Amino acid sequence: MAFWQQLLLGGLALAALWMFFPAVRRSIKESPKGSASDWAGVLLPVAAVVAFVLFLIALI
Repeated sequence: MAFWQQLLLGGLALAALWMFFPAVRRSIKESPKGSASDWAGVLLPVAAVVAFVLFLIALI
């Protein structure tokens, strides 16, 4: 990839970040806060998937 293409791509990436930043900031400010039970509801399936993958690796 030519240098000018890399500069153009970097400029487009910065422009996209600049355009989306206000909406992302507002979404973070207005989002509901998670409780301990919400985190447990997320971490339990993630732990189950990790354990299953480790089990499959152990079988090999």
